[in-house]
Amino acid sequence: MLLTELLAIPRLGLVPVVPGTPRTPRIRGVYTTDLPDPGRYLDGGELVLTSTTWYREPRDADTFVAALSGAGAAALVAGTAGIGTLPDALAQACERHGLALFTVGDDVSYAALTETVLAALAGPARRSPGADLHRGLVASMASGAGPEGLVEVFARATGLWCAVLSATGRATAGGVPEVTGHHLDRAHREALAAGAFPSVQPVPGGGHLTFFPVQSPVARRPPAAYLAAAGDFHDWAPGVADAATEVCALLAMDRVARQERRRIEERFLRESLTLVREGRADAAEGRLRSLGLDPDTPLTCVYVTTTGSPYGAELAAVVLEDVFDQIPGCSTPVAEDDGYVMLVPGDDGHVTPVPGADGHVTPVPGADGHVTPVPGADGHVTPVPGDDVSAHHEGRRLEDRLERAATRLTPFLASGWAALGTGGPATGAAGLRRSLDEARHAHRVACLGTGTVRTATGDDLSSYLLLLASVPEDVRRLYRERLIGVLERYDAEHGSDLVGTLAAFLDASGSWHRCAEQLHVHVNTLRYRLQRVEQLTGHSLATLRDRVDFCLALSIT
Repeated sequence: MLLTELLAIPRLGLVPVVPGTPRTPRIRGVYTTDLPDPGRYLDGGELVLTSTTWYREPRDADTFVAALSGAGAAALVAGTAGIGTLPDALAQACERHGLALFTVGDDVSYAALTETVLAALAGPARRSPGADLHRGLVASMASGAGPEGLVEVFARATGLWCAVLSATGRATAGGVPEVTGHHLDRAHREALAAGAFPSVQPVPGGGHLTFFPVQSPVARRPPAAYLAAAGDFHDWAPGVADAATEVCALLAMDRVARQERRRIEERFLRESLTLVREGRADAAEGRLRSLGLDPDTPLTCVYVTTTGSPYGAELAAVVLEDVFDQIPGCSTPVAEDDGYVMLVPGDDGHVTPVPGADGHVTPVPGADGHVTPVPGADGHVTPVPGDDVSAHHEGRRLEDRLERAATRLTPFLASGWAALGTGGPATGAAGLRRSLDEARHAHRVACLGTGTVRTATGDDLSSYLLLLASVPEDVRRLYRERLIGVLERYDAEHGSDLVGTLAAFLDASGSWHRCAEQLHVHVNTLRYRLQRVEQLTGHSLATLRDRVDFCLALSIT
């Protein structure tokens, strides 16, 4: 469809503001969005509809229009019901980027506009199957049915099972019956590793899943969620992939509203933590109560940082927000220094899952009163949960939840890591201050560990690792080099394992026979290796002081 054909439809009431150019692509779809940067969700040729609620300042218009132009959008229709008048900056940005711009009267609904355009694109022979679906999705969103309602409407209209996943890939709504939670989890990790969306991933049995991203309302964060739909989107009927993208856009809009509420809570929580650290107990406890946090019940502080990710510290916020969604009564995560802090209720390391969050949509009976096992057979679907639902997480320790959330995001960590420090449960402002300090110190201990996800708790603060954490990194590395650097170079040159032998001997508490059994070598061979260690390092394993030195050096990575 050409822009001239679009303008020729009188009931649309479109008013041109910026004309198209000779290179304006043909319209081949419709996409509704209020995201500030929707470019990644466009395939080219879309008529983009927006209420312009994302606009705050002139540079917002340039960011939005540049994203549309770069993705090959055909034209933009901007409504003004939510902001009053069309910003001049929007028209100027469209002129700079050569994007056609229209306005539409407040009395024209986007649902009717979408239905009319899709019907015109389908031609007189058939009406686009996406028209009724769009109307159903908008109605479900307006009714407050949430993600469960959106996936149910999508499944009813398309016959495709689908599930909504959290930012870490945890199933939160819907389901794909033939795909277990384990296989859904693995397919999601493969999609993250691939790094391009929509992402088609194989599943056991010869099937496929298509993953669509839900844009985060916060800058410099990975997608806030994902939609996993059964099948390869290349094989779907026309308009179905666009409908899946629209579901993602509606999910993103819902998250924008929630993020606005969290911004207010984050500001008050930051002020509360400042009062706690200043020792102003009464003011701090009053502020915490206003946030729904009872300082008279145990609260545990968590501090998380991430390195090596293009998203920086924002990935730490994603880890905490995943736990926030699972545990009732948590504070919103708040940025501090290079990471994020969150307060979690609980006094024994265990937490209570959100009741009813079993990650599935209530089965819908078919016309004969039975649940339809095959989607689309009678216009009804019965999404069922996979095996990775919140019910399986009952009683899971807080540290386990944090580690699991961070592990799911490892494709984003590249060569870096996530460090998670957890303080002890405490009551009152004074106790909370102690828990905050413990979480920070535990985090420093965690950073000394190895692996992609590193954790430590207040219980680890009685370890010698706390002393090492307080030593500058360059000093720690020099200490290790002085003690065992010569052994590492010897192993590299001769293909030996003196460092491993030394570690095994210390782990065996200096027992020759136990260490020899663990290494599957003769005691005389072990003695020869350790004599070589002493010769190269100039330290004696017969003295406790030198053994301690070696132990500390080996713990430094």
